[in-house]
Amino acid sequence: MLNSSLKSSVRFALATAATASLSQLQMQSAMAQEQDQTKDSTESMEEVIVTGSRVRRVDTESASPIVTIDAAAIEKSGVTTAGDLLQRLPTVSGAATNPAVNNGGGFGEANVELRGLDAKRTLVLLNGRRLGLVGASDATDINLIPVNLIERVDVLKEGAGAIYGSDAIAGVVNFITRKDVDGAELTASYGETGEGDGKTQNVNLLWGTSGDNFHFSINGNYNKTEAVSAGDRAFSEFATYLYSGSVQQGGSSRIPTGRFYFPAGTPGLPTGCTSVTRTEGAAGDSLDDYRCYAGLSDAYNYQPLNLIMTPQERGSIFANYDYQINDAMQLYAEVLYSRTSSGFQIAPLPFDALADDVVISGQSYYNPFDYDFGGATTGNPNLTVRMEALGNRFSSTSSDSKVAKLGLRGGLFGSEWNYDFMVGYSRLDQTASVSGYLYQPALAGAFGPSFDSGGGVIQCGTPTNPIPLGQCTPVNIFNLQDPGQVNALKTISSGYDTDRVYTSKQASFAVDGKMFAMPAGDALASVQFDYTKLHGDFNVDFLITATPPLYLNCYLAQETCTGPNSGGYDVKEVSAELFFPLVKDVTGVQALNLTIGSRFSDYSLFDSTTNSTVKLEYRPIEDIMLSGTYAEVFRAPTILDLYAAPANNSSTFTDPCVGLTQGRVDANPNLALACVGVPRDGSFEQPNGQVTGLLLANDQLDPETGNVTTFGITWQPSFLHNNFSIRVDYWNYEIDDVITQLDTNFSINQCVATGDPAFCDLVTRFTDPNNAGIVYLFRQPTINLGKLETDGIDVGARYQLRDTAAGSWNFQIDWTHINKYDNLPSENSAIVHVAGTYDRQFGNYAENRATASIGWSMDKFDAQIGLRFIDDLVLLLPSGGTLPPEDNPPLPIDSFLYLDLYFGYNINDNIKVSLSGTNLSDEQPPMMYQNNVTNANTDVNTYDTLGRRYSISATYKF
Repeated sequence: MLNSSLKSSVRFALATAATASLSQLQMQSAMAQEQDQTKDSTESMEEVIVTGSRVRRVDTESASPIVTIDAAAIEKSGVTTAGDLLQRLPTVSGAATNPAVNNGGGFGEANVELRGLDAKRTLVLLNGRRLGLVGASDATDINLIPVNLIERVDVLKEGAGAIYGSDAIAGVVNFITRKDVDGAELTASYGETGEGDGKTQNVNLLWGTSGDNFHFSINGNYNKTEAVSAGDRAFSEFATYLYSGSVQQGGSSRIPTGRFYFPAGTPGLPTGCTSVTRTEGAAGDSLDDYRCYAGLSDAYNYQPLNLIMTPQERGSIFANYDYQINDAMQLYAEVLYSRTSSGFQIAPLPFDALADDVVISGQSYYNPFDYDFGGATTGNPNLTVRMEALGNRFSSTSSDSKVAKLGLRGGLFGSEWNYDFMVGYSRLDQTASVSGYLYQPALAGAFGPSFDSGGGVIQCGTPTNPIPLGQCTPVNIFNLQDPGQVNALKTISSGYDTDRVYTSKQASFAVDGKMFAMPAGDALASVQFDYTKLHGDFNVDFLITATPPLYLNCYLAQETCTGPNSGGYDVKEVSAELFFPLVKDVTGVQALNLTIGSRFSDYSLFDSTTNSTVKLEYRPIEDIMLSGTYAEVFRAPTILDLYAAPANNSSTFTDPCVGLTQGRVDANPNLALACVGVPRDGSFEQPNGQVTGLLLANDQLDPETGNVTTFGITWQPSFLHNNFSIRVDYWNYEIDDVITQLDTNFSINQCVATGDPAFCDLVTRFTDPNNAGIVYLFRQPTINLGKLETDGIDVGARYQLRDTAAGSWNFQIDWTHINKYDNLPSENSAIVHVAGTYDRQFGNYAENRATASIGWSMDKFDAQIGLRFIDDLVLLLPSGGTLPPEDNPPLPIDSFLYLDLYFGYNINDNIKVSLSGTNLSDEQPPMMYQNNVTNANTDVNTYDTLGRRYSISATYKF
């Protein structure tokens, strides 16, 4: 809180906080921090540094749009993690990671993605310093900061490259921890969903003490959330697809009874199809045991084996110490340690003899077809099967985060200048143990030739060249549901481990103070020198170390193949910020202030860069403030952008080449480039909704550059006794050389639309007659991809009624509107208009998001009702790219309104209990269909997957 002597101009500046406040949160904007007007205005005034500036000002009003969430607002939210707190901001959009991301997650991480510009472009600070940790999501995990520790969160909604350097493109999130604790505070909470699952437990103990020249506080937190199965919700229990306007329950073509392809005209097999599956319950040792594969009706429903909330168990300790050595020097230190255990769970392994490059021998004792299947380069027909006997694929992960800062600060030689010297060290260790795979070298023997050596003993090899018993166990891949085969399969099962280490070393020295006096006030300055060194190591088992150039083969399944990587860089920087009060207290100008800043950064990897900013604040009268800012921004590639080892994934993909005909190629010649090797007789079908993608880093990346412009107006009428305010901001971002990891659907659609070889050459297809046109590999490189432009409007309004006969009331409404979000992928590509759509590459960009809340307090009671609104949007080409646009209309996604409630009661000065309800209307997420998303038929990055839930909390101070 600001101290009680701050004049009304402070209230105006901090009113920017209302611009993007949380829906059900009681946002603590600058105005909310105003103090009782009856207090003595002659009391001494404290100089403070606000987020978005390094200049220490008495008058903290700023041109920058900032929203502040204080501890009281966090309490009323009912959340137990920082990720839940910030992902509700109206200014957040896109596809930020959270624990609901199962396939592609598993570390319990949550990111914040301001303006939908990717979480990598939002800088996260802890007490004004870089947190310095980047996890498996390639962005900062804000869940490692306990919410009970937070005094407030400042969210700066503009670029700040000149102040903070790289990554501060979309904005800055600054977590300020509680430091004025004297005594102890114990908080415990419990919650669960309306379905009785997803149980959460949170315990927090905060203790602090102080003396004449020191203060020490320590916080311990334990938080646990149980997993929730996708099978326990109606929207996610079936793998649901949208094809040609028809909704169909389906799944994967890799099924427990197998899918066996065969050359046309193969004798003894059914006619009218090109693949068969074993009849349920049949032994599979005769061709009569097989029937035609029936498409969706035979497909494997993998959904109930997945999760819509991954499990998390997190413990953390934070300690803060300040010691006043003398009048000119204070020692300060802080340490954060956090450990998170989590993991994903997905359906059993889908085995693919082509993709996994495994030959199923025609000489196998169990093979009734008498010809070979599989092998990537053999030309053999394919065989796929779901390895249910192995059980689910799952991971057990741990993330150990350590952050330490040590510094000295104080007055500089008795002058009006201050200094601050700090050194910091951050380290993140992430380990994963993953189970549910097959040991590939053993497959050659297990699925190779085998024979009956007598007495019903099946032996690997041939009668003339047997493999000794005990050295190889034959496996009947044609009937893995045979109880006798379960143990045989488990003899060749395996898992793997990975270990990721990320370190950040920092040092900084800053001075700030008064340069000279001007008629309107003091000209102020800040100068800072920074050094940062980043390094990352990723180590993997030899089992999953793949070989170039395609990185498709290792000792386990293809999807696991990757490799170790290591790399890093350092940067030396100097920055300066100057504040000039130009005019004050003249007719038509109560205040006119100018701030300019610039930062020079010298990277070890690429050329140096300079980024500058200009900010103007103009108050014609006391009730109105106009502001404008311009900032150059910059983002250096992350360690993973540059050095990550190639890794396979299973990418959801809709092939535009399905049913390809010569007529379609004549109408659009680009299809010939997208569909190399695909038959043009209309017979081509996509065998599976996922393809093998190869994620590729790029050590030749250039940094991103851009600029951000904002204009704002704040009105706080004095005739309403400063109880009402409204602020409107216009914002515009332009980013060049965008660092992007390409999505398979985005790339193939760009190829079809433009014929650009930069996209068309990414896909490799089989060309042999038995598998012609099937995607063998789709490269997903990380590249500098064109340009991003987005602009929009923020509106925030707030009104307070204090001390009425019915209590005190607080009303808030906040709204963010995206006018435009355009991506120009390359010079030869068409502009992709993303605003108002769900985009498979970028995420969810509803044009309007809003929050509103009504807060009430009286005597020992307080309560709040909150609303969160996400506008409707459309999903383009929802049936995939195989149909012309006129036959593939956009899929409308309805708007969503979430209702949240809070009620609190102070039993006495030391004990408080509260009840919270989240999503009380039990809104279920929209169906977006599995051919458009990766998890749970919906957008788990945006919408609530759990439904209605309740929590109870108690706090005891002693």
